[in-house]
Order: sequence, then C-alpha cells, then structure tokens
Amino acid sequence: MENKENSLYDLFKNYSYSQLKTLFKNAKTKEEQDFYMTLSNLVLQKEQSKVIGR
Repeated sequence: MENKENSLYDLFKNYSYSQLKTLFKNAKTKEEQDFYMTLSNLVLQKEQSKVIGR
C-alpha cells in the first residue's frame, strides 16, 4: 500500500480550503460532510500556525 506518488497526504496537500468547502457542499451524506469539514479544519489550523509563527 506504500505508494508515495499517490499517498492520501500528498493528495490532501493539493487541496485548498475553497476546494474542500465545495466538496463539503456537494457531499451526499453527513459522514462525507464531516470528512471534508475535518480536512478543511486541518487546512485552517495549518494556516493559523503559519500566522502565529510570524
């Protein structure tokens, strides 16, 4: 399962907050919405850490 080219983390890093928000809006289930919301929160936390670190 170790495929560096298509790791889930690498795929995630390529998504912007707005892209994840769109995926959230288009989600078909509550579970899918929760998934995209969690990823969106990770993106926001990462950006917040950058700002606080400056």
